[in-house]
Amino acid sequence: MSDAFMLNRRPSFTLMHPHNAGMAAIGAAAGLFRLLLLGVVAAWLVATSAAAQDDWLRDSWAEVVAATPFEEPVHVASEERSHSVSGSAHARVHHPFEALAAELRSPAAWCDILFLHFNVKACLYEEGADSRDAVLELYMGRQGYQPLADAERLELHLRITAIESRYLDVSLEGEQGPYGTRAFRLRLRAVPYDDNQSLIQLRYSVVFGLVARIAIRGYFSFGGRDRVGFTIEGHDADGEPRYVGGVRGMIERNAMWFYLALQAHLDTRALSEDERLLARLRRWYALTERYPRQLLELDRQDYLELKQRESVRQQALVAP
Repeated sequence: MSDAFMLNRRPSFTLMHPHNAGMAAIGAAAGLFRLLLLGVVAAWLVATSAAAQDDWLRDSWAEVVAATPFEEPVHVASEERSHSVSGSAHARVHHPFEALAAELRSPAAWCDILFLHFNVKACLYEEGADSRDAVLELYMGRQGYQPLADAERLELHLRITAIESRYLDVSLEGEQGPYGTRAFRLRLRAVPYDDNQSLIQLRYSVVFGLVARIAIRGYFSFGGRDRVGFTIEGHDADGEPRYVGGVRGMIERNAMWFYLALQAHLDTRALSEDERLLARLRRWYALTERYPRQLLELDRQDYLELKQRESVRQQALVAP
């Protein structure tokens, strides 16, 4: 290309008329405003959808609780499949949602809740690197006192799926469950009912392996044949309710035990540490006494002495 051509070539840019430049700026601003407006609308739609879902859960759970045959606002149900069983408790608890959600994000709180069950010999925990994933070490055994070496050890992961202003979803999950079961899962969801109460759904499920199925058949053929749950399947000749038995009865009892343990924990959380354990044990036992046909298995004094002794041992395990 010659130097003459370069010298005679006109510049390739053109100047924009001031009026056109102003219109372009206005157009760009309008486009940015539309994008911002779309973002606000999208966020509003997401929030509205979440609020609508929370309201639907509140209304549907409240309807389930209202259908309870008991005086207390709690409803228990179960479902059995070929190799698994699940039980659920829907309840209204007299504690505000914010307090409940704050408490149940803690692995220490879950250990305190699970420890109230007479088959739980000890519960230890370790905080995870992620605050939403802690590990609980649960020891389960017979109703009386026994060495931990003779108890069955379960490793459960605390999964916090959601903690929002109006919704809580948290679960305990383990590859192995008690007594030869597997895929252990205890899931709790909660929503506010009003300013002072919450609605919860507690769901407990396990899968039975071959060993567990054989053990359970033996159990219900002998000592467990008279154990029942809460679902009424019919009435006898005298008009007395006939409750579900077998594995459905078993899972319903455990769902109710866990729910009552949660209630006892919440009812006593404001007490001092020195008072809390004994008050919590007494509260849990008193709650189970409301359902003697299903839940009473130990004498009150035997239960209190057992759990206090187990608590001393557990504290020794975690002492520095």
